[in-house]
Amino acid sequence: MLLRTVRFLLILTLVIAVFIGVGYYVVTEEHTRRHELYNLSVTLSVETAVHAALYDATRTSEAPLTQYRLVTLTPNQLLFDLALQYHTTVDVIRMANALRPDVDAGSGGETLIIPEGVQVLDPPRRFKLYKAATGDTLDWIASNYGVPLDILRKDNPVLDQRGVIPGDTVFLAELL
Repeated sequence: MLLRTVRFLLILTLVIAVFIGVGYYVVTEEHTRRHELYNLSVTLSVETAVHAALYDATRTSEAPLTQYRLVTLTPNQLLFDLALQYHTTVDVIRMANALRPDVDAGSGGETLIIPEGVQVLDPPRRFKLYKAATGDTLDWIASNYGVPLDILRKDNPVLDQRGVIPGDTVFLAELL
């Protein structure tokens, strides 16, 4: 009887030790996983901050250049207000986006190309967007999309100065 009790206690101790060992392993692995996720999160945050700082620095150095902006309209946002905000005219906004002459406001959610600081689009043109890929240059884009190179450079002065980077938005003119 004593031998059975001792054997039972040893087996019980062994089972408890196995459960404690498995529990310790699980807790340790979870801690390691959380630590790795934290390190990844911090790394991504730092990379994002560095990328944003470089982007802001680039945009600041490019600020004097004419910029074409993509603006998403809110419901009933007036083209006149956009024209004032971006130092352009309603007619330029209409032409750039192929809007009818009777359109004065957005219904909300439309994305318009706003030629900031442009009073006259000469030659008259509207725009399409192109997302740059690896290896793209303004010369290549101009020849493949039938856009005169001088117009493409004029409409994309930042890209003309620094070159095209994959992911850049390129404004393609469609002459009217």
